Amino acid sequence: MITLLQICRWLYRTLNSDVRPWQIGVAVLLGALAGLLPLGLGTLVVFLAILLINCHFGTAFFAFGIFRLMAWPLQLVLIRPLGAAFTDHLPQAGKDFLVQAATTPVLSLFRLDYFDVAGGFALWLLLALPLLIFTTLFFRRYQDVLTQKLAQSRVMKVLSQIWLFKALRYVFVG
Repeated sequence: MITLLQICRWLYRTLNSDVRPWQIGVAVLLGALAGLLPLGLGTLVVFLAILLINCHFGTAFFAFGIFRLMAWPLQLVLIRPLGAAFTDHLPQAGKDFLVQAATTPVLSLFRLDYFDVAGGFALWLLLALPLLIFTTLFFRRYQDVLTQKLAQSRVMKVLSQIWLFKALRYVFVG
């Protein structure tokens, strides 16, 4: 089970790492897609894309866990009805593609004709751009402010000499 200490530790490590903000934004974006899709070959392909794209894997895995926890209670209430509406309002060419994909030996493993997959993908499309912009801007702003404040802080220099602060830093940073 994810504890508050693990969340704080992940956040501290991610925000103080050397990755660029767009890498964290893309990681959250792809982790959200993997979390909203039902477990299967589609999820594995998203994780393969996470490995191939130069993004922060820990952040993607954390976003996967958060969005997976959000997707379970929303499955019957939001995701499946959204998938039904999404597939019903597709043009005829899109419906033909889904029928072809469902009957093809390899593409049928992605289960593209299922309402859960279509709903997860449709919800991800709605959240993708705001999520990418928010996480990228948040991490860009946080890293600059934190670097400036910690470099000029006398309090941090004094606290770094205290054994309790060293122990807490070890717990959060590792």
